[in-house]
Amino acid sequence: MSPEVSEPASGVIAALPSAAQPAPGRVGRPRRWYLGVAAICLLGLGIRLFYLFHWLHLTAVQGDPFYYHEAANLFADGRGWPDPYELRLSGRYVADAQHPPLTSLLLAVPSLLGFTGFLSHQVFSCLLGVGSIVLVALAGRRIAGPATGLTAAGIAAVYPGMWLNDPLVMSETTGILTCAWIILAAYRFADRRGFAEAAWLGLALAAVMLARAELALLALVLVVPLVTMARGVPWRRRAGLLAVAAATSVVAVAPWVGYNLSRFHEPEYLSTGLGSTLAVTHCPATYSGRDLGWWSFDCVLALPSPPQERSERDVFYRHAAYDYIRDHSDRLPAVAAARLGRTWGVYHPWQQVRLDTIELRPLSLSRIGMVTLWVLEVVAVGGVVVLRRRRTALLPLLAVPITLSLATVIVYGTTRFRAAAEPAVVLLAAVAITAAAGRLAGPLRSRATWITNGQRARSDTDPGYPT
Repeated sequence: MSPEVSEPASGVIAALPSAAQPAPGRVGRPRRWYLGVAAICLLGLGIRLFYLFHWLHLTAVQGDPFYYHEAANLFADGRGWPDPYELRLSGRYVADAQHPPLTSLLLAVPSLLGFTGFLSHQVFSCLLGVGSIVLVALAGRRIAGPATGLTAAGIAAVYPGMWLNDPLVMSETTGILTCAWIILAAYRFADRRGFAEAAWLGLALAAVMLARAELALLALVLVVPLVTMARGVPWRRRAGLLAVAAATSVVAVAPWVGYNLSRFHEPEYLSTGLGSTLAVTHCPATYSGRDLGWWSFDCVLALPSPPQERSERDVFYRHAAYDYIRDHSDRLPAVAAARLGRTWGVYHPWQQVRLDTIELRPLSLSRIGMVTLWVLEVVAVGGVVVLRRRRTALLPLLAVPITLSLATVIVYGTTRFRAAAEPAVVLLAAVAITAAAGRLAGPLRSRATWITNGQRARSDTDPGYPT
């Protein structure tokens, strides 16, 4: 990575040897910088809480928010991981892993402290969203300097794509948090290439997988290429670094995987939800017409009744989806394009924000978020250009959007799937904004210096000149 160093008028820092120049993450006054981040975090928390109490408070607890909320309380009560819907409807305890555990595990923290209500979980989820602001700030600082870190934090505080899901109590909040973490961990590894950094990267990968199962693809898209392509590192050391990252990740996810392997009839690892997700996204209703690229309950209604045991149900739904895919493979390119377009806001965007209201997102805020996304996407392209010219590693920022896009093509397109990529979009936009501001500030600073020097020269030669 090429360091970004502020250039004072005296030019002292610029004249230092490269080895003596401070790294991007250490330029400026750290205390002032952290105070700036703290102020931005307070702003971000205020926005999230205002959104919660002005728009969402006293809404019905249903769907995925109900699952995460109830699963957290059940786990805190020592009841393991059953299907909360089944337990509520029939009183039957049915082992389940519809979603990976991290979201509910984090929500179990306030539950263990006695805060078991849905509102408590909503507020705690907002605090997790503020944690994402901090990680984005630290990542921006490491990538391109303190100004970029503060800019990224400011965007993360106010951009709806970063906070729309927080009070809803959705896994997108933990997806954003963990993806911001893995970006930071990846740049830290790229800087130092040590075994501690490899372990930290592996731990971040495990957190990502336990938040969103489809993001396990980051192991192949990010971690393996980042470690194996480390320039100047002997191959034996690269193999050791990769082994450390892999071992750390495996150890972190092993308790959840082992728990699942012990309680289901069929092998299940991170989640039993793939089959049911594929079942509602591969049928005539989603391969053409109004819901092209989205999901529909009509897909499931056309199938026979599935088994009750959750791993057998997962296998049943997967096979049904695979059969439909094979029989309609000619439609896959059009479906894949529509899914990508829905996720990235370029295919029927206004229809998509209306569809998002099924997840209780306010329509007006979703529209603002969509327009803001378009702006950030354009600016983020500029960030890619800037980092490429500086020869700064781009893979940590591009890996999540790439992985997310691959998952979208396989499953379905929706606004919530894009959430995990929002930190990367924010960081790339912040890089472009601070680079543009720096280019504008240079001529303005030079002009101000020229005017000041001219005034001084005239006052020296003309005693009557006002100073």
